Amino acid sequence: MTAHSADLTPDVIVTDYRQHYSDSGFWTVVCSHRALSFLPDALALFYCLKDRQTPAWVKSLIVGALGYLVLPTDIVPDLLPVVGWLEDGGVIAAVIAIIRTHIRPEHRQQAQQFFGNPV
Repeated sequence: MTAHSADLTPDVIVTDYRQHYSDSGFWTVVCSHRALSFLPDALALFYCLKDRQTPAWVKSLIVGALGYLVLPTDIVPDLLPVVGWLEDGGVIAAVIAIIRTHIRPEHRQQAQQFFGNPV
């Protein structure tokens, strides 16, 4: 990847990173890095992705963002402690800001339930 973090537009997220997404790759990241503070947001995106009522353009953005999360060698590799995961969280936050009206309360509730937090 030759992109810089300033180049992470929605179009780039969708076209460059969606190919890296898989459900199994996503769950591997979630289960092996449960302490990441942005994982409840990533899970809300996942549940939004699986919702039949979510529009296709929203699903495309989500797949791109989750593909970025799954890819260990993105702009700042996740192997770098803290810094690598910070920009992944930034991508998740940016996509949520764009599609926030499509993340329904039940998506957030499912994410919280996964972490054992009462709803």
